[in-house]
Amino acid sequence: MAEKVKEKAPKLEVLKPQAPIRRFDVFAEWNRIKAIKEFGFPEDEAKAYGLAVAKVVAARKFYGHRIKYRGATKAFLEGKTEEKWWQKLATPQEFDEKIVERMGREFYEKVFRPAIEKAYEEGKDYMDIRDSIRKEWNRLLKEG
Repeated sequence: MAEKVKEKAPKLEVLKPQAPIRRFDVFAEWNRIKAIKEFGFPEDEAKAYGLAVAKVVAARKFYGHRIKYRGATKAFLEGKTEEKWWQKLATPQEFDEKIVERMGREFYEKVFRPAIEKAYEEGKDYMDIRDSIRKEWNRLLKEG
């Protein structure tokens, strides 16, 4: 009678972020995607835009600053101005440093970016996903 040999299942590697995922990260990515999908921005322009929008909202929320860019994106898209206000506040390289490299490029490319894009494509609202989408990633990070 043949004896069954138990094979060990390969251990699955779960990608975890290198740092906690913040609402700021989700918001910057959400707006990067929006800039590409809705405004037709190229990738580098979209990175700067996403990070700039997140900075404006964070400045308003945490410091009470009012930055006078209300309607500036619409004016640009309608051809009323050539000013790309977001270029004054952020660069694509800064997006990579403050968002991508902070959480880890592999995690960003394989987990974070696809998950945020999927939620966006499914028509979910940012306010509905901003905390729930981060919950498991941050739990994994805490577990070590």
